[in-house]
Amino acid sequence: MSSIKFFTAIVMVSLLATPIQAQKIDDWMLKKIDSSALNSIDYSKNIFENTNSIFPLLAKLYKIKHFSKENAVFVHIGDSHIQADVATSVIRNEFQSYFGNAGRGLVFPYQVGKSNAPYDIISSSKSSWKSNRLARIDTLITCGISGFGMLSQSINPEFNLELQSINGIRDSFDKVHLFMGGPVSELYLEYNDSQAENSCFSLSPDYSVFHLKSPTSAFHLTFPTNDSIRFYGASLEKNASCGIIYHSIGANGAKYSDYNKTKQFWKQLNKLRADCYIVSLGTNEAQDPNLTAEDFIKEVKIMVAKLRLSSPDACIILTTPPVSYYKKKNPNFSLEVITCALIEYCNSNNLICWDLFNVSKGLEGAKIWKKKQLLRQDLVHFSREGYVLQGNLFVDAFTKVWNEFLCKNY
Repeated sequence: MSSIKFFTAIVMVSLLATPIQAQKIDDWMLKKIDSSALNSIDYSKNIFENTNSIFPLLAKLYKIKHFSKENAVFVHIGDSHIQADVATSVIRNEFQSYFGNAGRGLVFPYQVGKSNAPYDIISSSKSSWKSNRLARIDTLITCGISGFGMLSQSINPEFNLELQSINGIRDSFDKVHLFMGGPVSELYLEYNDSQAENSCFSLSPDYSVFHLKSPTSAFHLTFPTNDSIRFYGASLEKNASCGIIYHSIGANGAKYSDYNKTKQFWKQLNKLRADCYIVSLGTNEAQDPNLTAEDFIKEVKIMVAKLRLSSPDACIILTTPPVSYYKKKNPNFSLEVITCALIEYCNSNNLICWDLFNVSKGLEGAKIWKKKQLLRQDLVHFSREGYVLQGNLFVDAFTKVWNEFLCKNY
């Protein structure tokens, strides 16, 4: 063999070997689902359906994994299951562990707003605030990007917000996006004991970004004013990091229709620049035994249209609701109606679907989850173990799509 032919052969072997090596390195090896939970689920159904629209997201994730200094933004929208941020914290941690941590994402001072908070968020205030969430009818206090809203009731309103350690790990941030309203003329953000950022505005902003001098895990925000201020949420991010921002937006009692009618939410949503929307709703709709599939899908269509308008290039994942009971008596049959309608809609419109209801074995599975105490006593919400299992199942389904993408393309 001539030296030229030998060199050409070596190059071809190298080129052919590179994708194989890349795929071997990049395979997402998630820890297996706990064997004790396997009889609570139908693992064969734990897949994403209609995945064509997810490939631009996967391509961006591949670039982030290898060379791109950018972020992929996930926005997970839901009800009380999402507000608790147990399942979504599992997803966030797994995604950020693999692709990189670009920030905690959207938070709200839930304790100040007198609502339950995720485990890693604590807030307090010496000021008086009134709050609202989008599942309530309250025209005086509008809700925004977090599904919540607060209205100040005293001069110079302020609050503290802090990220707590979870399993010995405390996240930090050095970039803060603030969502607010009312006659904001000045605000003062203090952090790390002695550092502060101050801004004055000629026109009242509804959104502002602060780049901090150093990383922190907490801030104290003050609005020096005699006027009433509205606050809707903050996104905590990392300036120099690339990877995943995973926003979880949940409000107790929320339905598709609640989000659809909340104008401030949609006005602010595009500021998150989502690459992927995940919508996990349906539990509260199913509390109406007279709900029809047509009425349910009508609201789903409205939300999908609004999501596409907000971020035209983002992929959309709709999840069927988890198992639960109706008034603690029997497994909720309306969930089966909702699930069948949602799957048919996704199949007809090429939308990605994750069928958590049937992964959890549907109506029969509700009895199993109850027996295993994965459901709480109200038989609608879940134990921590139940939510962790759901989070792991979602990541498992995503990794299957990711690894298949690697195998076919790299």
